[in-house]
Amino acid sequence: MITETNSDTATRRRSLLLETIGVGMAELLVALVIFSTALLGIVGTAARVGGMVNSSHVRLHAGALARHQIEELMASPYDSVKNGSSVREAVQINWTVTNGKRAKEILLTYTYSVPGRARQDTLTAAVLKP
Repeated sequence: MITETNSDTATRRRSLLLETIGVGMAELLVALVIFSTALLGIVGTAARVGGMVNSSHVRLHAGALARHQIEELMASPYDSVKNGSSVREAVQINWTVTNGKRAKEILLTYTYSVPGRARQDTLTAAVLKP
């Protein structure tokens, strides 16, 4: 007759416990796929948000340059305000002056590049006759 010792019984119980609560290879692979998919989504979102922030910065900077140009035109003497264009820090600025009865109207368009495309915006102002 073979008798089991307490250590054999404990070892068998431990191995049974590990078999029932252990993580199999299939579960591990499924968890890895889910984790990597979520991580790729987060990285993609972060890249998109970073691009949007950069685009906003470029747009604000181009708008500031255009406003500065229109302020210069409005501060100029009335008779010297004429059509023109300039390039400031990679921003193409064009303005057209229309003579009215009581003022000159300025239509300013500015073109700038954001990652992936070119954008164009406009500003208007008027210079009153003295």
